[in-house]
Amino acid sequence: MKIIIIHYRFYESGGPETYLFNVIKMLSEKGHEIIPFSIDYPENKHSKYSKYFHKPIIKSFHYNDNQNNISFINKLRIVRSSFFNKKSYSSLQNLIDNVNPDAAYVLQYGVKLSTSIFDVLSKNQIPVLLRLSDFNLICAKNIFYRDGGVCTKCITSKYNSVLHRCVNDSFLQSTTYFAIQKFNEIRHFERKINAFIVPSLFTYELLSKVKQFKHSKIFHIPTFSNKISKENSLKPPNYNLKNGLKLCFVGRVAEDKGVDILIDAVKILLDKNINVTLDIYGAYNSNYAKIQMQNVQSLNLKSIIFKGYVKSKSIMEIYNKYHFSVIPSRCYDNMPNSLIESCSNGIPVIASKIGSLDKLIEDGFNGYKFESDNSASLASVIKSLFYLNQNKYNNLSNNALNWVNKHCDINSHYDKLITVFNKVIYEKNN
Repeated sequence: MKIIIIHYRFYESGGPETYLFNVIKMLSEKGHEIIPFSIDYPENKHSKYSKYFHKPIIKSFHYNDNQNNISFINKLRIVRSSFFNKKSYSSLQNLIDNVNPDAAYVLQYGVKLSTSIFDVLSKNQIPVLLRLSDFNLICAKNIFYRDGGVCTKCITSKYNSVLHRCVNDSFLQSTTYFAIQKFNEIRHFERKINAFIVPSLFTYELLSKVKQFKHSKIFHIPTFSNKISKENSLKPPNYNLKNGLKLCFVGRVAEDKGVDILIDAVKILLDKNINVTLDIYGAYNSNYAKIQMQNVQSLNLKSIIFKGYVKSKSIMEIYNKYHFSVIPSRCYDNMPNSLIESCSNGIPVIASKIGSLDKLIEDGFNGYKFESDNSASLASVIKSLFYLNQNKYNNLSNNALNWVNKHCDINSHYDKLITVFNKVIYEKNN
């Protein structure tokens, strides 16, 4: 099968790009011809199809970036292309003319590529799958999070994003986002998508309730890991806590990810002379991250260390240094890579009881859950871990590994994905 894979980035950046390169590798190894389509950035990985990638309007533009340094003319060009990007349309058409694909798999397109890509795919009668790694289609912030808590008001009316200035706290940017969303809604762009792929059951259930997608076909296919131990032979870490309980956080250091909740929980325990160490992996160049670092420094919390950003190829080597990983999110995560990576190493996960995490972690089986946005609850869960023995920890570790082998197996992912591809291709041709 000849498949175009579309993503507005073709370089390593985060979870969506990890999946991008993993799925390209998986499909290629299964004998399919994979044709990437993206925007031409200097950071991009090499591809023989790069000549079909079009240049961005400006190199550094991202819709949620601070736009103070962008000229007025460029702002107008950005807004215009966000509604309908002519470069994306013509470049993708040129690619299609030269490769004659069987189907397209769209991962992330956003305002950089715009929904013009679905117009050209539809025009050429190419079946389309769209994978939703976030909630961009129904939330201006992508994460159902606003003013310190979960917000789902855009499900009933996207105009709420204007009322609450959800894009960079700007009325103008929020109005522009709303106009783009309404433009796409009026055009019924979602009807040009033959199937939606979602990584978690939580997202499947949520999207199924949204009026805009009542005619859409939605399939639940969990994210896969291509680094799972097939023999289930990983040896759990020694659960001797004489040198303390070792915890890690891996991901985006941001308010919605609840890193401050985790820091507060560890401080509660340290104040009680409970020996806990925490390493935080993730870029710390945001204002939020800098505030957390300053807070840790001012409180002299030497047991908490910010380790910085780690490239995806090195992440799997991190987990076996720790007893547990922690995902303290305040927001609705879709299906965090950090959860899959941790379980793939046999490291149980402590997660907040919210969104998909509430379904992915079974309390006392592959990890533990605490009340969302509650550092005292998290501290209580962590404290209870000191009463585990090696056998109980071994069970947790083995269960985490068995869980990820069952739910995130690469062959299962492939079989489910190809089944959907074959289904939409058949329906398109008959």
